[in-house]
Amino acid sequence: MSDQFAQNVFWVAFAGLVLAMLAFAALYQTERQRAQLATRLKRATGTGPSRHEMAKGVRGGSLAHAMASARKVIAVMGERVSVVLGGEAHDTAALLSSAGYRSRDALLIYAFLKTVLPLVAVVGGMAWVFATTAVDLSMLKRSATVIAIALALSKGVDMVVDAKRKKRLGSIRRSFPDLLELLVISSEAGLGPQPALHRVALELASTSPELAREILQMVSEMRMTNDRRNAYERLNTRVPLPEIGVFTQTLDQSDTYGTPFSRAMRTLISEQRANRMMAVEEQAARLPVIMTIPLIFCIMPAVFVVLIGPAVLSVFDNIISGG
Repeated sequence: MSDQFAQNVFWVAFAGLVLAMLAFAALYQTERQRAQLATRLKRATGTGPSRHEMAKGVRGGSLAHAMASARKVIAVMGERVSVVLGGEAHDTAALLSSAGYRSRDALLIYAFLKTVLPLVAVVGGMAWVFATTAVDLSMLKRSATVIAIALALSKGVDMVVDAKRKKRLGSIRRSFPDLLELLVISSEAGLGPQPALHRVALELASTSPELAREILQMVSEMRMTNDRRNAYERLNTRVPLPEIGVFTQTLDQSDTYGTPFSRAMRTLISEQRANRMMAVEEQAARLPVIMTIPLIFCIMPAVFVVLIGPAVLSVFDNIISGG
C-alpha cells in the first residue's frame, strides 16, 4: 500500500514538473514570436536592422543573445506573477530603487525570483525525493530539507537586496558632508543651485559614484521637467535617508522663499555637524554598557585570581601541612 502511494505521489509530482516545463516552453515561444513580429514591423517601417545585420549580430554574440532572451522570458514570467505582490508592488519598487536596482524589469525579475524559482525548487526537489526515497521517516526529513531550501531561496533574495541597500545608503551617508562642503564653496564662488549641484556631482564621481549619480539624475530631472519639487521627491524615494530629506527640504524652501543658496547650505552644514556630534556622543555613552559583558567574563576572573589566588593557596597549604 505504501509503495503504491509513493508511486502515485511520484507521478503526480512528475506531472506537475512536466506541466511547469511545458508552460515555460510555451511562454518562451510566445515571447519569441512577439519579438519576431516586432522586429518585422520595425524592418517594414525602416527603423529596424536588416536581416544581414541581425544574423551577423547573432553569430558574433550568441551568448549575449541567449542571455538577453532569457532575461526577456524571466521578465515576462515575473510580469505574470507580479500580481502576487498586490498593493506592495509600489513599496517593493521603491525598495529596489533604494538598493540601486532601477531598471525597468527590476520588479518583474524580483517577482520571478520570489515566486517561480522557489516553486520550481519545491516541485523538482519533491520529485527527486519521491523517486529516490522509500516511504519512511527519511522521506519526511528530505521533504523538510527541500521546503527549507525553497524558503531559503525566497528569503535569500530579500537578504541580498537588503544588504545591497544598506551598503549603498551607508556609502551615500558617509559622502553627504563632502557634498555640503563643496556646495558651499561652489555657491560662494558664484554658481547657482543647479550649476553648483552639477559641478559638485562631477567632482564626487570618483569618490562617491552612488551619490554623484543620484545628484546628476536629480539635476537632469529638474532641467527636463522644470518641476523641482517632483525631482526632490524622487530623490527622497531613491535615497530614503534623513539627511537627504532635510537637504531636499532646504532646497525646496530656498526655491520657495528666495533664501540665498549659500546661506541655506551653511545652516544645513551647522545642523548636520551638530547631529553628527550628537551621534558620536550617543555612541560614546553606549560604550560602558557594551564593555560590561567583556568586563564580567574576561577581566573580572583574572582580577579574582590575582586577588583571591594567594589566600586560597595559603589555605590549601595550611590544610595539607596540618593533615
